[in-house]
Amino acid sequence: MGLQPRRLNAYLNDILNQWRNLGVLAYHYGELPASHCDKQLSIDCAQWIVNSKPSEVSITCNLTVNMHALIAKFYRPKGAKHCVLIEDGIFPSDYYVLESQINWHGLNPNDCIIKLKPRINEYCLRNEDIFHEIQKNQHRIALIWLPGVQYVTGQLFNMKLITEWGHQYCKCPVGWDLAHAVGNIPLFLHDWDVDMAVWCSYKYLNGSPGAMGGLFIHEKHHHQESSYGPKFNESNDVNSSDNTIITDISGPQLTGWWSHRTETRFDMTGHMELAKGADAYRLSNPPLLLAAALTVSIGIIKSCGGMNNLREKSIKLTNYLEYLITESPLALTSDQYGIVTPSSSEERGAQLTLSFNHVNVKKLYENLLRLGAICDYRLPNFLRITPIPLYNSFEDVYMFVKCLRQALYDTESV
Repeated sequence: MGLQPRRLNAYLNDILNQWRNLGVLAYHYGELPASHCDKQLSIDCAQWIVNSKPSEVSITCNLTVNMHALIAKFYRPKGAKHCVLIEDGIFPSDYYVLESQINWHGLNPNDCIIKLKPRINEYCLRNEDIFHEIQKNQHRIALIWLPGVQYVTGQLFNMKLITEWGHQYCKCPVGWDLAHAVGNIPLFLHDWDVDMAVWCSYKYLNGSPGAMGGLFIHEKHHHQESSYGPKFNESNDVNSSDNTIITDISGPQLTGWWSHRTETRFDMTGHMELAKGADAYRLSNPPLLLAAALTVSIGIIKSCGGMNNLREKSIKLTNYLEYLITESPLALTSDQYGIVTPSSSEERGAQLTLSFNHVNVKKLYENLLRLGAICDYRLPNFLRITPIPLYNSFEDVYMFVKCLRQALYDTESV
């Protein structure tokens, strides 16, 4: 979870005072009107975070809800083409969404999920193995769903290349969970021809616990009609010989209060008039205070010149971290640990994941906390260490590695 911006407390008080002073009028008036507190956020995220067209991005709900909304549109099982390609280490909440969506179509998840697995004694997936599975299962895959950055290993996937493979061989939509990629690396979702993506905002975007999520849907998939007309497959018979994937799906399959176009939403006609583009996939009224928190944080990223500038510093920070651990006078001994994350900056974000041999990693983590060094412990034996370019310095990285050496000594001495 990202740190709280220094300006946030004062800004939240301003918004609370706006509500106190204006009452119900704060819904439509004031510095950040509640009824459209999400709109500028969506525009800014499109421009500064994911490099997409404003109509392709919406800041709304949370990652899991947004994923449900997009998978409901894009997962169209038909005949033998009913499988979803995922990675074996998929984040549990993503798996639950896919599992429930498959069940919704009356299918068995055990028959519909294909998992990409690393080679024996390896942690990360190789591009050639991903390509092989896509090509081998092209007549079965109806959807590809992968993380931009793998949450345990820190591996950065080649989103552009994998999306191309999915389109070329499977003729299917390719979607991305960007929870650990947004605010971590520069993204070019429109240019990469990504079909859809979702993300949370409480990690690298520092949007606060439970922060609003975001979704992207490429403009080529934007509905042309304003009326709501879900179209479902007539048959999900997995024995059918028809392997043509349905791609012409008009509009979202799940809609709500905020899917309605802004101009007539409060006319209360009871007739759905879909908003344009990604906004049609919003479901409910945005939470004002969470929008305010994210507004402050996105403003900081804008003031830094955007993701390219942050990425330049991030690469240097993580490379320095790796150097200190592996080659410097502070280096750990090779029999103590291994680095799980790829060594190339083109294949990783800010995160460096270490695995430890014959060490009680939970105790090591507790000793680090005692020394004031904060990272993340993951079962069975991983530490995720992530220097953040927005607020970490090279001195911070140096001091962390000193603490790591001391904590490791304290742990092994017990």
